[in-house]
Amino acid sequence: MLKIIKKNVLQISCLLCFFYGATATAAQNNANLTITLAKPTFVLPMFTGPYSEREASIAPEEYETAERLRELLSNDNKEAVLKELESFFDIELSPAMLSLKAQIYFSLAKYKKAEETFKKVLSRKPQLVRVHRDLGQLYLLQNKPKLARHHFSEAVSFGSNEAIVHGQLGYLNLTLHGAFSAITSYQQAMTLQPEEVQWQQGLLSSLSQARMYESAQALLSELIGKNPTNKKLWLNQAVLALNMNDTRQALVSLEMAIMLGEKDDNNIRTATQLHLQMHSYDRALVLIKQHLDKPVLNMVLLNEYLTWLNQVDMWQQASKLLDGLESKVETMNNRNQSIYFTHKAKISLKQNKMVKADSYYNIALEKDPTNGSALIDYALYASTEKDYIKAEILYTRASALPKNMKEAFLGKAQLYLSMQDHESALKELQKAYARFPDLHYLPEQIDIIKNIIRTRNKVSI
Repeated sequence: MLKIIKKNVLQISCLLCFFYGATATAAQNNANLTITLAKPTFVLPMFTGPYSEREASIAPEEYETAERLRELLSNDNKEAVLKELESFFDIELSPAMLSLKAQIYFSLAKYKKAEETFKKVLSRKPQLVRVHRDLGQLYLLQNKPKLARHHFSEAVSFGSNEAIVHGQLGYLNLTLHGAFSAITSYQQAMTLQPEEVQWQQGLLSSLSQARMYESAQALLSELIGKNPTNKKLWLNQAVLALNMNDTRQALVSLEMAIMLGEKDDNNIRTATQLHLQMHSYDRALVLIKQHLDKPVLNMVLLNEYLTWLNQVDMWQQASKLLDGLESKVETMNNRNQSIYFTHKAKISLKQNKMVKADSYYNIALEKDPTNGSALIDYALYASTEKDYIKAEILYTRASALPKNMKEAFLGKAQLYLSMQDHESALKELQKAYARFPDLHYLPEQIDIIKNIIRTRNKVSI
């Protein structure tokens, strides 16, 4: 959500130009709008129609009062200004004076009164750009995005040419109506404030979501050329490259961000995974070791890294990684120790050390009986060793865990097929399909097994 920072001084130097620009500004923080690209379209100037009065001016009889209030405002004495304005009926005040009153309510966090007063001004002069802008900011502050968007849109339609208005309208269009509706507003904001990061990020995000990747790439390349040491831009480049299925460019961009100090766990993990996919194993191992070299071991990361290394058959490197963590095992909780010993068991199998593997699996399940991965892996190992009773027990335990139920049903069915127990295999497949109808291939397998059972029964008769 776009964040607003209230400014106690609402630029009530509006009196300096006879409200001569009274503004209640609720400046906004840079929106955390991440990423990516699209094609900078050419925005043609819009015809705004005949001239209409878009700024409020005070009535001649208010000049004396205005001078007195201006002096109070220059001393930041908003309460005194408000007290004097409240001594008048609203109908007695010009739209300019009434706007000032609303702005002071806003600055003093009297939002309900500010809203009501802004509306009174607009009921008399609906074309006042600054009032629409201030009311839009008030609604943003109150987390009313639809109302805020309406008033920013009104401000633009009446001729506002402030970057903040176009930028806020772009953000609200992006969040409420999608990327295409935001592009022009962000482009206009960038035209007025080309160095403002908030508008750059908003336009990148809009272009990316609109899948205008070439335009987004053009914008991002320009931004990187101006500021090549900005790691956030390189991260944006990485995301864009992934959206375009350019794995190599994504990895290069991530490495540039890492070189510039990027340490986010997710980004380091993504870089590691990309290195493994592209077979740059040495660099992947360097990142893994650096990433895990912390006082508190992140077991989620360790588990992912070890799984990836196993998938690319780098079990020797995985073994060294685990060996380097032996001193930390005692500090782990039971669940994490179970994960550690599960991977030790997998590596022992790769090394043909079956006794050790069996021992490690038992330790893993002793530490955490609900470790579904250990149950499934151990059951598969027991099945290959033709220890069918143990495998059946392990699959049964795993089938009680929602996360591992599907794999357990299928594994148990395969176990029964290996034992030539077609009736039991059929029951497991039927249970699997009843629970997981997305397994579209199972009906065919079920029919095949039924035919085998019927054929066997006929032969026996």
